[in-house]
Amino acid sequence: MSSAHHATDDPEEYAYLWDGSEPGWILCTGKIVDIPTIFNRITRVMLVVEDNDEWRALTEVMLSHGVPLLDGFPPEE
Repeated sequence: MSSAHHATDDPEEYAYLWDGSEPGWILCTGKIVDIPTIFNRITRVMLVVEDNDEWRALTEVMLSHGVPLLDGFPPEE
């Protein structure tokens, strides 16, 4: 599992997380923080958003677009 860092003031730059242009993005709950992890189940990459307010807002947008929220990380496919 690896991670990618991303920071932007424009949430539309993140649209690939929910618009289907880059498949596999989901949200996973965890036990360490109360914000879901942004995770790609195909590439096994976590997206790291360093600003917690931006991270929280982004996960809310993802949920509003129907991105699945799983309880933990899915097994490798």
